[in-house]
Amino acid sequence: MKTIGNNKDLFTLITGASAGLGKELATEFARRHQNLILVALPGSNLHHVCDELTSLFGIKTVSIECDLTNEAALDEMAGYVSKNFSVNQLINNAGMGGTMRFEEASCEYLDKIIHLNIRATTMLTRLLLPELVKHEKAMIINIASMAAFGPIPYKTIYPASKAFIYSFSRGLASELRGTGVKVVVVNPGQINTNPEVTSRISCQGFLGRIGLLTASDIACSAISAAENGAEVVIPGILNKINRRLIRWIPEMIRLYLLEKIFRRELSIREIFNTQVMKAA
Repeated sequence: MKTIGNNKDLFTLITGASAGLGKELATEFARRHQNLILVALPGSNLHHVCDELTSLFGIKTVSIECDLTNEAALDEMAGYVSKNFSVNQLINNAGMGGTMRFEEASCEYLDKIIHLNIRATTMLTRLLLPELVKHEKAMIINIASMAAFGPIPYKTIYPASKAFIYSFSRGLASELRGTGVKVVVVNPGQINTNPEVTSRISCQGFLGRIGLLTASDIACSAISAAENGAEVVIPGILNKINRRLIRWIPEMIRLYLLEKIFRRELSIREIFNTQVMKAA
């Protein structure tokens, strides 16, 4: 754990903050002059992100390397934060998923998705809630997904976990209404974060690319909407349209279209992997 500056001021805690959407969320909060506690996996060079944000924006930063799928490590991290810092914003961004045939996915892989996407978000929220309610104004932002709004073949567990995050967030928002704690759920679509992700998305065809945004655009849109009072945020016009289509199009038709999209992605990936193995 690395701390820059003292810990007497208010902090925003962000999980999965070393890269992608988490790093962009950290940058947007830093731009708003908010001190940060950034959490990411060990070995993710998180301290470099902290150094960069401190240098650019003059904020106080704390880096914590923690595997959130490790229950003991999560409990220890939450206890350390509650004891040493005043946290008035919690951003549950850490999550994982992928495209794979369910029968080929290992039990360890599936369990890790459940632990990170569901358990870590739930338990970290519960453990830090006593700290959050101390403040006149506090906020929890949970990162769900457009996938939360319906089942997806070849992803199965991921959209189910994000549906949990959406439902959990909406229920908790209602329960905490009247306190100083506001709960926001963000549902981004496809995120253009790196060349590997861009290549995977390109395999999905036009329908798979609908609503594609950069992590920076999503972070800016999500935080601005939350600050303006939104409790449910869907970044991007096309994603808002897609949300309406999900409501109108019968589930069997949606499943048929999605099955074709992700079966095509798997097939292209398998052909590519075979070619790579032959070349080696």
